[in-house]
Amino acid sequence: MAPSDTHIHNALEREQQLAYLKSNCGVTIRNLLFKLEGDETSAAFEENYANLLALPEISYWKSKFPDIVEMATILGSSDACFENCFGKLLSFGVKSKDILSLELRMRYLDFVRDCGNTEVYGALARYIVAGYLLIGGDEDEIVRQIVLDRIDTLHDFVATSPLKFDVYVEPEVFSIPKSYRSKRLVNPALYENGSLDLPLVHDIFVFAHMFRKLPKAYQAKINVIVDYIADPKYQDFDYGYGLVKYGQNKFHFMGWSAHMPLFNGALSVDYFKKGIVFRMPLFAAFDHPNIRAWQDKLRDYFAAFRLEDCLYSFSNELLPEVKNSYFLNGRHTSLNENRRRKTGKIVESTFYAYWAGL
Repeated sequence: MAPSDTHIHNALEREQQLAYLKSNCGVTIRNLLFKLEGDETSAAFEENYANLLALPEISYWKSKFPDIVEMATILGSSDACFENCFGKLLSFGVKSKDILSLELRMRYLDFVRDCGNTEVYGALARYIVAGYLLIGGDEDEIVRQIVLDRIDTLHDFVATSPLKFDVYVEPEVFSIPKSYRSKRLVNPALYENGSLDLPLVHDIFVFAHMFRKLPKAYQAKINVIVDYIADPKYQDFDYGYGLVKYGQNKFHFMGWSAHMPLFNGALSVDYFKKGIVFRMPLFAAFDHPNIRAWQDKLRDYFAAFRLEDCLYSFSNELLPEVKNSYFLNGRHTSLNENRRRKTGKIVESTFYAYWAGL
């Protein structure tokens, strides 16, 4: 099939997928389809959005927000941690103003403004809050500035640092406990100012949702960052990067690297399949030759789950919804369809395939 024929064929398949979704989906996926089509003002959007806010799943996740705003209630695997309950509501397309009360929003903004904790996880917690609020449409200047500063930091590193593909150091000069020696040590110079210079899946999540809403100069910087992430040398880094040092002589397994499952052999073991459905539409937001080649691998992999009429029905393993688990690890993929019904799983699978451009 010639390239032009392939393009026409893919366009027709997407039209078929979209028609099926619009005829069969519930209010959550319908809300996301409105957003993908750039419609957030029509009467039809507003009516569907009101129905979305009335779902019991919205009430459940809003009820999880703790009254105390601190790093321990922002980062963590619990459903009651900000990164998971707010992230889950963002995945439904809910706006920030409909997630937080005015009082709770001010508490999170106060947390973001407080730069007292300069450790790597303090900076990460502030960035997650700012990035999530920005994705949800919050217009506070500090929220926007923290995200732009993060883009500047990453761009400077990937554009100029001689360490960008040399991120590990020998551990001999550090007293690393035996239980932590299975992982390589990330050079402390890459997070000596608190913020890790290496890109995280949090960045991909923020960039994918905000790219077209940012100034052209920052879009160009994100493209440079994505070019670095899509480089095979980056994808060869250890998943999760490895060990980071914090405090006087404490260590922690970092996690959260911006890897693409199935990109290479090391990223093709079963563990990565549970996060692939979450990550594939995020990376699909960027036009890069290595990402397009990766998408070809995904099409081959997901062909086993393809049905007639361009529809998909993924296995349960590929569509995890795990209580008290990390949202950004792809463990909360439910979009409120009834998966006990065959149609529910087909709708959710086909939506993810449509969003990712399979």
